[in-house]
Amino acid sequence: MIRNKLLYAVLLVVMVLFFILYRGKLSLELLIFTAVFPVFPLIAVIRLKHSVRVALQHSQDHVRRGDPFDWVLQVQNGSIFSSANATADLEYTSSLDGETRKMTVSLPILPRNMQRIRLNFHTVTCGVTTLCVTRLDIYDPLRLFHRKKRFNICDRVVVMPRPLTVFPPDWAPQPKPDADANEYSKIKPGDDPSEIFDLHAYREGDPVSRIHWKLSSKLDTLMIKEYSLPLSDECILLPEYRHTGTVPVSAFRIDRMLSCLTTAADQLAQRGVICRMALYHPESGIGLTDRMTEPGECFAWISGIVQTQPEPQEEKAGFYRALTELLCGARVHDRFMLFVPQMTAELRELLLSVPNPERITVFAVLTQQEADIMLKPDDAFRLIPAMMELPAVLANPEEDERFEDDLPDEGGDGYE
Repeated sequence: MIRNKLLYAVLLVVMVLFFILYRGKLSLELLIFTAVFPVFPLIAVIRLKHSVRVALQHSQDHVRRGDPFDWVLQVQNGSIFSSANATADLEYTSSLDGETRKMTVSLPILPRNMQRIRLNFHTVTCGVTTLCVTRLDIYDPLRLFHRKKRFNICDRVVVMPRPLTVFPPDWAPQPKPDADANEYSKIKPGDDPSEIFDLHAYREGDPVSRIHWKLSSKLDTLMIKEYSLPLSDECILLPEYRHTGTVPVSAFRIDRMLSCLTTAADQLAQRGVICRMALYHPESGIGLTDRMTEPGECFAWISGIVQTQPEPQEEKAGFYRALTELLCGARVHDRFMLFVPQMTAELRELLLSVPNPERITVFAVLTQQEADIMLKPDDAFRLIPAMMELPAVLANPEEDERFEDDLPDEGGDGYE
């Protein structure tokens, strides 16, 4: 832009010299035209600045990590002026790593038209991705003048973790009978005559004591009652939603930990195992939710976790204290599934010191080196590793700044 102004200044000097050296009407007209002409693009740019309206919309409310999604930048111009040289400054942030990245998009602004620019994104971790339009720079065709229009237009997309398929086949507990339970399995019959699970026509071998006499008399065929299976609901899922190191290593670990949590919650719901969710808060400790029997309930709860910021590393001691209180104060038959982004020797000793550690299953994000140290077959609790291959840069937190060069592109832009 400075170069264009210098060139136009040179042109104006040439017109002055031409007027001095060439006495005539033409030289005066050219000088006046050259001096007055910049007023028109300046007026056009000022008018265009006040006529432009910007909006931001996303294509999907919830997406899975790694799936592409779009933001649509909408620019509406109600004036007769246009600009082929406009740029929009954007900032996008992921809640999991907290880092803000900037990008600039070039776009034309057409007269009396609405322009839509589709921005394609994908993320390498889950979390809330926020895109903000901060400024719009409008230039005249000769790029002599420009006007800045500042905005604070933001939109957010919730990126959910992608479920894993690396769990061992025997990891999940089966529904257990509980004579005092008020909840019954919806997918598996049992022997509790106080609740009927289903009805079917008589088959050879069915016990006569289960014949539904009233219904059989109405249908004129023998109908057999299937009793329900009472469930113990105390399968507690607890994620350690806390940074265990520096970004981006910690962000990748938390993402994989949440993927384990998503898979476990879905499979437990499908098997009819009623569970509770738990989450640590620095002020109130570990809180438990009500019973969850449907996959949709787990999804909504995990979505709530994803939309919050992870606790800082300094909350390690507070989390361990709250975890000890929960495990020591729980009932004997309670089953716990602990999801951690990193397994440590301190956490291992804690789990071995609480009563009945055999009821605890730990899903831990481990590198191969960590797995060689932490996987001990004689531990009373069960450790299920969620293995991940970290690039060499991630193994050294001091080199995290260089990691950005190894990441796939998170976004692009195109015109619609």
